[in-house]
Amino acid sequence: MPHRRIEPDVCRLLVVEDCDERISRFREWILPPFRPTFVRSAGRALKVLELDGDRTFAGILLDHDLDQSVAMALEQQLSGLQVVERLVHRVDRDVPILIHSVNPPGARRMARCLLDHGFDVTRIPFDALTRARLRRWLEVVREEWEANF
Repeated sequence: MPHRRIEPDVCRLLVVEDCDERISRFREWILPPFRPTFVRSAGRALKVLELDGDRTFAGILLDHDLDQSVAMALEQQLSGLQVVERLVHRVDRDVPILIHSVNPPGARRMARCLLDHGFDVTRIPFDALTRARLRRWLEVVREEWEANF
């Protein structure tokens, strides 16, 4: 795996979300030292994880239903579950994951897969996610990043 140039004072986040309204909210709520990378489809998320999956990201935020912004018809068949399957092979276990899907069965399947592979998983459906709850999770992300950098 190629060595990546990592900035220790910047906590990069991968945000897998296809809804413009949610992305706008995340943009308001995620402030420095966090730098979010937004991907709007499962296919794009798979590619990002293939290229930058190692210790590039300090935390990952995942949605399950990712059909609002697909680039190719094939992506219609993909969801957050396929992203999780790639994630378990490409991302360090110490990277915290926040599942913000409002699809309870999909969120449970994603969480179960991640937990079975030793990841630290938090589930907060987007409609229950507040700025304060996100900031508490981001504090854990920052502490984990600093401890493992």
